[in-house]
Amino acid sequence: MIQVAIVDDEQKELDMLSDYFGKLQNELREEIVVTPFESGEELLEDYDYSYDLVCLDIELGGKDGISVAKELRRLDGKVILVFVTNMAQMAICGYEVRALDFLVKPVSYYSFSMKMRSAVRMIQNRKSKNIVLQTLDGLQKISTDQLYYVEVNGHYIYYHTKNGEFRQKAALKEVEGKLKGLSFERCNNCYLVNLKHVDRVKKDEIFVGGDWLRISRPRKKEFLQSLANYMGGVEER
Repeated sequence: MIQVAIVDDEQKELDMLSDYFGKLQNELREEIVVTPFESGEELLEDYDYSYDLVCLDIELGGKDGISVAKELRRLDGKVILVFVTNMAQMAICGYEVRALDFLVKPVSYYSFSMKMRSAVRMIQNRKSKNIVLQTLDGLQKISTDQLYYVEVNGHYIYYHTKNGEFRQKAALKEVEGKLKGLSFERCNNCYLVNLKHVDRVKKDEIFVGGDWLRISRPRKKEFLQSLANYMGGVEER
């Protein structure tokens, strides 16, 4: 799940960007939760560090967007900032607050989609979590950043990681639930793959973690589309 804040003092702009994010969510099959704010002061008042991305209008009725961004950056050094502005030359001010990009009004969906896909990739690349495995040798904590893919064989799950292979008695569907919202996708009924570590695609196989894994025919289109979306590819027609 990706959390987005939109700050604009015009309701029609808030509605339009919210609709755009809804459309993008459907295209990427990535849950995007949008929270609108009518002023920068409202965003800053109870800022809770939950946002992955803030879309911030520069020309606001109260405190302007650049001033809001400076205060926001003092609170949160990691959140991705994208400015929305009527004047492209104003966007240069974004460098001092490390803004990723800017959108010029009137914002077309094409421009929005291209730039937000880059932002979504950055957010997906950042997201990870620690999971604790009950292995035959005891408890083992691993980071999903270090996890290449998960394999099911019989009643056991094998976690292929940068630090070796770990075995656990579990079902793949159970593991899939724990990894929901991260960059994992099934390429067939036996493998749950971390898209972050896919290095190569060759016909019906992918190369990940030093191994070639088979892509099943029923899952091929969905898997390759997810991989293309993750890497910023063009949506299939």
